[in-house]
Amino acid sequence: MGIDSTDQIQVWEGDFGDSYTDRNIVDWQTRLPAFRTMLDGLEIGTVLEVGCNRGHNLVVLGKLFPPAGIVGIEPNWKAIRIAQQTSPATPVVRCHGFAVPFRDGTFDLVFTANVLIHVCLKDLPAAMTEIHRVSGRFIMAVEYYAEEETVIHYRGHDDLLWKRNFRRHYESMFPELKPVRSGYWDRSDGFDRSHWWLWEK
Repeated sequence: MGIDSTDQIQVWEGDFGDSYTDRNIVDWQTRLPAFRTMLDGLEIGTVLEVGCNRGHNLVVLGKLFPPAGIVGIEPNWKAIRIAQQTSPATPVVRCHGFAVPFRDGTFDLVFTANVLIHVCLKDLPAAMTEIHRVSGRFIMAVEYYAEEETVIHYRGHDDLLWKRNFRRHYESMFPELKPVRSGYWDRSDGFDRSHWWLWEK
């Protein structure tokens, strides 16, 4: 059973999310080598990005996999409109990661990139459960890391950004997940000091 909304989702749907979208401009080409490293050699035909914002990663994925199999979901309308212009061949569905409108196992790969960091601890299991549910094989998280739950003061808010051990969260919730690859990206790779983990179901 999905969650209809959260306090954080309501913030990202509104003016705060619009402002983030205005700031969040990335040259997608800087991320291409990182995505090749993370996903090279895997048998992937369908991909879902949960929280795609402006669609930078959707463009990268379209260079690596059949574009027809790539989908993004995003709660912010402004970001959706930009993503549709950025990657017109890729569907972007307005929804959030607590109620993903796809059947179990629909996608070969489901991933987030600096999205779960904005989910509060009590709601994190619901988001991870939806990601796990719609993944048919691979799950990937590119997120800020801290060994212990750490609140980050973020643009006047103390309830919108957390660092945590996402590997531990995923593997404790879903013990069958097998680690495939992991690593770290910084700004020279097109990411903001993020750890990443890739698992196979």
